[in-house]
Amino acid sequence: MKLFDKIVGFEAKDSALPGWQFHERLESQRVRVAQSRTSLILVIGGSLVYLIGLWNEVAHANLLIWVILCSGFAILRERICSTIEKSLEGISVARLYKNELLFYFSSLCSTSSVGSGFWLLGYGSSDRVVFAITMLCCLYAIGSTVNSTMHSRHIVELIVSNLGQGVLFLLFARNPPDFEVAFVLGSLGFLMVKFCQRIAALYEDSMKIRDENKEKNRKLEEQKLLIEKALTEARTANEDKNRFLAAASHDLRQPLHAMTLFLGSLRRAVKGDLALELVGKIDETTSILNLQFDSLLDLSKFDAGVIEPNISYFRLDSLLERVVEGVRPAAQQKGLALNLTTQPLTIASDILLLERLIRNLILNAVQFTQKGAITVSTEFEDGELVISVEDTGYGIDAEDQRKIFQDYYQVHNRARTKGKGSGLGLAIVKRIAALLHMKLSISSELGKGSIFKVAIPDNELEADNDKHETRPSASENNEINEQLLREVNLDGAHILIVDDDETILDALSRLIRDWGGNPVTASTFAEVKELTENPHNSIELAILDDMLNENTTGLDIAKYLTEKFDSKRIVLTTGNTAKERLMEIRSNGFMVLTKPVDPLILSRTIGDILS
Repeated sequence: MKLFDKIVGFEAKDSALPGWQFHERLESQRVRVAQSRTSLILVIGGSLVYLIGLWNEVAHANLLIWVILCSGFAILRERICSTIEKSLEGISVARLYKNELLFYFSSLCSTSSVGSGFWLLGYGSSDRVVFAITMLCCLYAIGSTVNSTMHSRHIVELIVSNLGQGVLFLLFARNPPDFEVAFVLGSLGFLMVKFCQRIAALYEDSMKIRDENKEKNRKLEEQKLLIEKALTEARTANEDKNRFLAAASHDLRQPLHAMTLFLGSLRRAVKGDLALELVGKIDETTSILNLQFDSLLDLSKFDAGVIEPNISYFRLDSLLERVVEGVRPAAQQKGLALNLTTQPLTIASDILLLERLIRNLILNAVQFTQKGAITVSTEFEDGELVISVEDTGYGIDAEDQRKIFQDYYQVHNRARTKGKGSGLGLAIVKRIAALLHMKLSISSELGKGSIFKVAIPDNELEADNDKHETRPSASENNEINEQLLREVNLDGAHILIVDDDETILDALSRLIRDWGGNPVTASTFAEVKELTENPHNSIELAILDDMLNENTTGLDIAKYLTEKFDSKRIVLTTGNTAKERLMEIRSNGFMVLTKPVDPLILSRTIGDILS
């Protein structure tokens, strides 16, 4: 067994050929099996040619013995290879071991039989016979070399058993010895051995690389499956998160909406400075809660990827005027000057998202500036339009500048003092800038203030301002706001209120009665039909909750009510802030207010409609 192990090169145990070595031997045996059929045809054909060609030049008996030996061993090797081929499917190391032994002894017999032609036919024969045998041995040696390029372990024995006999014959059986031919034959054998070993080494390396690549591909496939599974889970989680956000937006806004409405009624009902002051404090706390809730929910929506830009052309200067005028009261309350320097500009972007971004930056500047001024300006830098918000506030050191866009991080509110924001304003600014492909930067110096810059790419600018939408000027907005601030008196108007939340029905009904109106309430579509079909109910305005139940929405009721009166007298309220739903409501011609609705905004809306 030790001798056989040495011949084969490994032991007949499963652990003898781990990994790529097993595959290399298996592939090598497949190649040698395939080559055996070609070799059989060449040997049989060559034997017949030599039998006919040398019949008159050598002893007939010796020629027949040599031809039978060569052909017989060639046929035997082909039959062995056929048996080996059947064993290769699902082969074990032990069977691989046995196959190697069969290859070795069958190959050795074949090469030895061909080389024996020197002794059987060469003695006393002409140079032509010796030359013919030498050529056949060289041809067979080439075949052995080709056959062993996938496995060179036994190439030396095969060459020696074939060409080696020729070298010995030429040196010791010829008179005088053919030293020159023997040298050429030996050199040829040596070169064949080296060539075969080199090719076999390359083949071995390629098999090793192939197996490594297979293993890498297998791992990649496993990782791909894991990634696909993770992506599927992520998509499912994202869908669940989107549903949760929609539900949370509605369910959490409902009590906030009711509380805001009750506060509106309470403010009119209480008397005395102390009571009014307490109501004011509650109102202030509720506003902070609303603001933080909106910021937190919006942040989740950005991270969930449910917010997509709605690109349109609009006047940037008009947008900036509107935002600045909206923030000006907060700046004036702190004694801060709020300046705007801009020129007529039309851009293509999402007007709502950009407005949110700029407002957050200005509010952040107002919050952290105690004296001086805040300047909002536009200018062109390196082909890009840059919106700058500059303040004379505390300033931000280099370390904090790297953190201020993180969620919940506040430079001057480490103790999380109530009323100083949630630390999400700049985090939302960063997400909006990324969504709109705008570059956000900051430069600041402690004690001297900060400058936040938003760069709008030049491909979003529009030179022709006349053919696109323009917004009302800041002065026009102020006039509208002043008009809406008037005292509301509903003068007994009948107002339909539809909501499936009894608390909100109660709160909104109280508020309508406080304003001098007559509320008419309903919770279902059937109740609405019954009320509107009654000729004694002269409904002048409808306030509908959009998210009623799974079968009916406020929009469905609104479409039904358009048969009764003008769609401009229908207002929908919703806690669902999904842009698609809000756009769907507006595209049907209805006004929509997002919960919680401030009583002042509601009063202005109702007043405008009724007037």
